[in-house]
Amino acid sequence: MMRCQLAARILAALIAAAFLSCTGKKEMAQTAQVSAVKVQVVQPSDQLVSHTYTGSVEGEQQAVIRAKLSEAVQRVHVREGQVVKENDLLVSLDKTGPSSQYNQASSLYQNARKYLEKMDFLYKQGAISETQFDGARTDYEVKKASFDAVSRLVDITSPIAGTVTSLPVSEGNQAILGQVLATVATTRRLRVKLAVNPEDIATFAVGSEVTISSEVLADTLVGSVTAVATSADPATRTFQVEAIADNEGGVFKPGMFVRAAAIKSRLSDVIVAPTDAIVILDGKPNVFVVQGGVAHKRPVSVGTDLDGHIVITSGLAAGDSLVTLGQTYLDDGFAVNVVQTEEAQK
Repeated sequence: MMRCQLAARILAALIAAAFLSCTGKKEMAQTAQVSAVKVQVVQPSDQLVSHTYTGSVEGEQQAVIRAKLSEAVQRVHVREGQVVKENDLLVSLDKTGPSSQYNQASSLYQNARKYLEKMDFLYKQGAISETQFDGARTDYEVKKASFDAVSRLVDITSPIAGTVTSLPVSEGNQAILGQVLATVATTRRLRVKLAVNPEDIATFAVGSEVTISSEVLADTLVGSVTAVATSADPATRTFQVEAIADNEGGVFKPGMFVRAAAIKSRLSDVIVAPTDAIVILDGKPNVFVVQGGVAHKRPVSVGTDLDGHIVITSGLAAGDSLVTLGQTYLDDGFAVNVVQTEEAQK
């Protein structure tokens, strides 16, 4: 019996020694592992929560000029990007084409003009009555109005002053009824049209601010909402929101696709961390903080995504040194060497 008890004590001692030996090796390994990291001293800050929507840009004033006849393009008088005045000639269609009736209208107008000149001379000589003269003048005015109308169909002019932003036809092309011949727009102020989901439409109000950007430009514009649709588009189920932005530099062009960021809410005195600082371990978010040259793992709870940063609702406190680079190579208790301390997100 005594021999059994002694054997049991010896076995327990061996197991304890083995456990202490493994624990000691682990602690030595962690102490020996020194990782270079960057940290950020955590501080509370105020944050804007925004959402980005896609849209298209137009001139504040914009005219899309379409063909009202199916005739060949005889001449293009402007080039894309050219500044034009109101009533400047843009495109001429074939005046001899079968649908233009230009020559017929021109002939009738010229005959009426000559007849009016003759009747005017006779009236001044007292050779005809005022009624006869008025009849000649009325006929002239009717023929002139018809000729002017036909002329506007073949000699297409700009209804506004602005910049030619689109010119999708060339000389010799066959224009068809309704085809876009040119687009003229003002560019110093631009109109941005956004498609907004129903759940976000309450974010917008007339006068609210949007920041406009493009993937192909470094510049941004600040716009003001001018109109918010009260009903959704039946085809897209989205609401249209319009904003106006100054474009004095002329960098943004009508026809461009843009993004517009709108503020949804404001957060006060919150802890924010770079999204990359979050390490998912066992399916849960964690961060590492440095204390006394040692990395400590902390589980955290996350909140609102701030496009590259994320709100930490628990697990971090003001003054913590949060590891922002090198965290993926750490484990709890690793010794670290802080090579750079970053400023907190403001």
